Amino acid sequence: MKNSANFQVDPKLAELLGETYKSTEDAIKELVDNSYDADADEVYVILPQPDFSENPEIVIIDDGTGMKEQEVRHEYLKIANSRFSRKGERTFGKGRLVKGRKGIGKFAGLMVAEIMEIKTRAGGKETTLTISKEALAKAKYDLEKVKLPIDVKDCDKSEHGTIITLRGLNQNFTFPNPEKLKQILVWEYGRAHDFVIKVNDERVGIQDIKGETFSKEIILSNGETAIFNYTISEKPVKTPGVIFRVGDKVIGRPENFLKQDELVPDSLKKRLVGEISSGSLAENDVTADWGGFVENSKIYNEIKEVASVEMKASLSSVFHSEMNLAKARHKLRIDRELAKLPEFKRSFAEKELNKVLEKFYSESDEKVGIIISVMVDALEKDYYWNVVQKMEESRDGDIEKFSEVLSEFGFLEMAMISSQAKNRLQFLDELDALIANPKTLEANMHQALERNLWVFGSEYSLCFSNKTLKKAIEEMLDKSFSGNRASKRPDLLLGESILRQYLLIEFKKPSISVGREAERQALEYRDDLNSVIHNKKIQIFVVGGKVDSNISSHNERPDVKLLSYSEIVSVARTQLNWLIQELAKPF
Repeated sequence: MKNSANFQVDPKLAELLGETYKSTEDAIKELVDNSYDADADEVYVILPQPDFSENPEIVIIDDGTGMKEQEVRHEYLKIANSRFSRKGERTFGKGRLVKGRKGIGKFAGLMVAEIMEIKTRAGGKETTLTISKEALAKAKYDLEKVKLPIDVKDCDKSEHGTIITLRGLNQNFTFPNPEKLKQILVWEYGRAHDFVIKVNDERVGIQDIKGETFSKEIILSNGETAIFNYTISEKPVKTPGVIFRVGDKVIGRPENFLKQDELVPDSLKKRLVGEISSGSLAENDVTADWGGFVENSKIYNEIKEVASVEMKASLSSVFHSEMNLAKARHKLRIDRELAKLPEFKRSFAEKELNKVLEKFYSESDEKVGIIISVMVDALEKDYYWNVVQKMEESRDGDIEKFSEVLSEFGFLEMAMISSQAKNRLQFLDELDALIANPKTLEANMHQALERNLWVFGSEYSLCFSNKTLKKAIEEMLDKSFSGNRASKRPDLLLGESILRQYLLIEFKKPSISVGREAERQALEYRDDLNSVIHNKKIQIFVVGGKVDSNISSHNERPDVKLLSYSEIVSVARTQLNWLIQELAKPF
């Protein structure tokens, strides 16, 4: 005898459906999707502030079409009955592609809170429905027997929209993060110009990324196409990667297809933002919460593979173009630094500088200057060349030994640069001690910094003093400013760069402040020196313990800077710490 069996729907199902979301921010985003499908123009999301709410709530308010009582009873409360299946792929009013496909988004709020109240207005009626986890838990057999409170009352016929209030927030989770929620909403709605979203009164902005944009049509094995639009931004973005859309709905998080590709610089990977859409991707390819793709989806994997090839080609083109520009920008600096090395080391050193430049080429010229200067200092060390010698000896020998030596060379290269940067940090510590000593004079600061102008910035590491300039100061300024001044002008330094640009630094005691009087004096020095160095432009630094508090940097002339020793040291220390942190990251 054959018997039949039936499924029994446990009320726990609703709670389980609510737990399918990756984060509380994703669950709230699902409720915003409902507002979009209701043709809302605006949505307001109000999140609680940590430590400032006695009874915290989350509120989502929209001005969409709302629902009448019968819609709430027979459509909203029908599980797995999606808006898409009921009313078609586009909304009635604005013709938007419907995002609700599974019919379970109504349970998203139950991940976040114990109670979800839906208050909706349409056709002159306000219908309020309350769903609580406690009520679900008390139901013994199936969801159809769960008693949900519903209240209907009159309202103005012009009123429409829905308010969802989440109360009794889950104590096992931290409050939803506004910034994270805004970023998720930007991925989904960044290009929607008829849908305004505000999170805690801050509008979710459209992602505006400047850079080189590409558009590719990917032909799939089934004859259909996928559209791949992506931008290689001018600088790294906060959330790089490629997003997928299925039926105009974003699936999961941005993916970095080239994350494991060691041939693409990390700095370039962080500059790629894109979007893929294809009619071949369907609901069957997506997980129940729309948080990602089924790993075995053939179409998804095919698109991903082809898109990776396209991206790599574009990145390679941009990379080589930018690298050539970077090399051209820094050529004078590199040539000047290489001149410090013996002839036999220069060719190899130039190759290594270019190699390191590949990692840092997109950084500011100031930071790249620090790297070039520090690396050449490291290349001057004799023991660095022991590894080079081992490379030459093993080049034609065992391939494994040769690869080991190359690896050793790479580690040593980074270690040397890092070591030099740490030595400079130690120098700054000693300089701080000199600045703090009340007995320190102008001459002491001059002596400490004359051969360490990198402290003022990497661009000044190429400045140097020569006998001609020193003689000009001694002869010209002693004549113009005779009297109690020392004959060798210990408080002045005149430097010249490879581009024949000049820098005049007037050192004051670290115990005194600099202001307009010190500036006036430095300008008079420069006027006299101009007659010696043929009316060339001379930039002026006046350095002391402090800068007069009445002087604003916003109102200063561009060719004169009033600086404090502590300010200079702080900036130099920040740059070196940045370099050490970057070198610690894997290539």
